[in-house]
Order: sequence, then C-alpha cells, then structure tokens
Amino acid sequence: MRARLARRLVVPLLVAVAALFLILGFVAVSVAERSVQRDFAARADRAAATLNALALPREHRGTILAAMSDLSGLAYTLGDQSTLQDAISFRDDTPVVTADGDSFRWLRRDLEAKGETLYVLARESELRQRRRDALTPIGVAGALGLVLALAVGLWVARLVAQPVRELADSVQGFAKGEFTGSFRARGPGEIGELQDAFVAMTNEIERQQNKVRESERFATLGRLAGGIAHELRNPLTAIRMAVETALDGNDEASGNVRSEARAVAVAEVDRLDRTLRELLHYVAPRPLTLQSIDVGPLFEEVSALLGPQCRHLKVELRIDAGMDGLSVRGDRDRLKQALINLVLNGAQAQPRGGFVELRARPHVWEVADGGAGIRDEIKDTLLQPFATTKAAGIGLGLAVVDQVAQEHAAELTFETGPDGTTFRLTFGPTATSA
Repeated sequence: MRARLARRLVVPLLVAVAALFLILGFVAVSVAERSVQRDFAARADRAAATLNALALPREHRGTILAAMSDLSGLAYTLGDQSTLQDAISFRDDTPVVTADGDSFRWLRRDLEAKGETLYVLARESELRQRRRDALTPIGVAGALGLVLALAVGLWVARLVAQPVRELADSVQGFAKGEFTGSFRARGPGEIGELQDAFVAMTNEIERQQNKVRESERFATLGRLAGGIAHELRNPLTAIRMAVETALDGNDEASGNVRSEARAVAVAEVDRLDRTLRELLHYVAPRPLTLQSIDVGPLFEEVSALLGPQCRHLKVELRIDAGMDGLSVRGDRDRLKQALINLVLNGAQAQPRGGFVELRARPHVWEVADGGAGIRDEIKDTLLQPFATTKAAGIGLGLAVVDQVAQEHAAELTFETGPDGTTFRLTFGPTATSA
C-alpha cells in the first residue's frame, strides 16, 4: 500500500514537472532562435553601417570584407567582391544557400551611399552552436529541477505514505484485536490529526465494548442465577416436604407415606444432580471416552430412566423397533446425556400429555414429540446457551446437546410444525455402523 501511495504522490508530481519542463523547453527554443536571429541581424546592420561610413575604392573592398569576416566570423558578398569562393545566386524564397561546401543563412542590407547591396552570410553550424549555447543553461536548470522535484516527491511520499501505511495497518490490527492504541510516529498535518482521531475512536470503542461485555456478563449471570435458583428451589421444597412427611410418625399409614416420601426425595435429588451435572458439563466438559456403543441398549436405558417422569407428565415414551445391530463410536455418558435432554425437552413441551419417540437408523438418531411446535421467533436462538422460554430451567439443555454433537463431529438439526418437532443427530459415516 505504501508503494502504491508513493506512486500516486510522486508520479503526478513528476508528470507535472516534465510537462512544465517540456513547455519551458519549447519556449526556450523559441527564445534562443529569436536571440540568434536578432544577433545575426545586428551584426549585419553593423557591417552595413561600417561600409556606409567608409569611402573605399573598389580595389580595397576585398581586403575590407576579408578583415570584417575574420573579426565577425561571417561571410560577405558585395557587388563583384565576396569572401566566398563560390558564386551564389540569392533568391528571396531560399533563406539557406550552399557555398564552399557549407550551408549559410543570409541577410541583405542596402548600402545607401553607394547604391549597392551587401549580403551577410552566417554558417548554419555556427547558428546551431549559438542555439545550443543559449539552451544549455536552460537544459541544465530543467534537469536539476526535475531531479530536485523527484527528490522532493520521494521525500513527501515517504513523509506521507509511512504514517498512512501505519494507520492502515493499525485499522487492520484493530479489526483483529491487535491494535496497541498508539502510533510509532505522528504524521504531518491532517494525517497526524487523523491518527489522533483514530486513537481516540479506538479508546472510546474499547471503553464501550468493556461496558457492553460487563453488562452482558451481569445479564448472563443474572439469567444463570435465576435459572439455577428456580431449578434448585422446587426440588429442595419437595425434598423438605418429603423429609417432614417421613419424620412424621403419627399418620396411620405412616409406612406407605414414608415410602412415597423417600421416593419423592430420591427423585428430586436426582433432578438436582442432573441440573448441576448439565451445568458442569457445559462449562467444563471432560475429555471424551470413545468406545463402540450398541444403540438399542442405550435407548432402553434412557427409556427406563425417564419412563416414570414421562408417565408423571402423561407423556408416552416410545422406542422405535428395528435398531438391532446398530452401533456408534462415541462417549456413552455424553450421548446418553444428549438423549436425556432431548427426551425431557419433548416431554416438557407437551403440558397436556402426548408422546416422545426415540428412533434410530444408520448414521441418524431422532427424537420426535407431538407438541405444538417451536415458535418462529425463537428458532434462531434455540440452541444458544441460557435461551429458554420455560418458567423453570436455565436454558442449557439443547445447548448441551449441540455441544455433544460437535464433540462427536455430528450435526444437530430439527424440523418443527403444528404436529410436533423432531430433533435429528446425524453422525459421520465413520462414526456409525450397522
């Protein structure tokens, strides 16, 4: 980026200087040409004035013209006298003539005193040399200006491009969370102000992010604490009532009452244990213990464990036949916990009773219920932790199932409608076998 920015700064400057140099070159050539022509005309005028001032006989003209030629470097032709060996025919439409093997430009001057015409000739090579002499200082100055412009352009580009590059790197670093909050060097002018504004912006964003994270942390802790308190309060209340009943020996049927109270207490303790294990497994999952697991016995075990609770909720728990020979490689306890969470989720979704069915086929496990389906507004957040619409619960059940699926390289999906919801665990081909 810095190289591109440097080119964008230097190239236009060099183009502008080069264009100015070309313009000045054309102007200089024109000025030099006019200067050479004026000098040529002035020397021709001086030669004519000299001859006008002298009253010389014809036989001395050659000597005078030769002397003037030696002094001025010009050639002269006057009447029948000339400093050139070749005879020349001067025509107004031919400004350049050839004589003595050289090219000459000529000017004509009339001598008033003698009624003759003086032709003054200058070698083309001499005129070119005079033009070069006139253009050399301009060319040297232009070249030095071009070099100076290049040096200044590179210096400006470096002065501007380096802090701009650092600013761009800082923006990218900030996007990745790697910005240190300062710059190595402050850029000139508006670039420095832009750096200061960027630092102030990042500091403010970081401060706001810290506030948002703190608010989110307290909100999450609040939801978690509320869910845990609710999950613990109900079992503890039931356990207390069961214990008080078990300790009360005045009832005539105290034996049956105590037995039921003990069963309730044990069930509620199991419920507390499941809640705490669910939380611990999500927050700090243990390493997987992989083994080959028969699907049928695992489903039967889950059915036996949750059957009483489902019957209490008036929900029929079914197991689809045809799972003989199906197996999966995974962590038995984690997969069992995922099935328990799915079954309980389906049972609790049917407050007036219904059914939950466990099904399996190669690569796929399904848990279907006959509830009213999942509302559209919660579908996108259903698998997120602490997302729940139940009066009780901390919203980790389906989040734990999704976590278990990811641990086993499986995919958790669901289909829902007014006739019920089906959660589907799809394993990779290498994880299952028939």
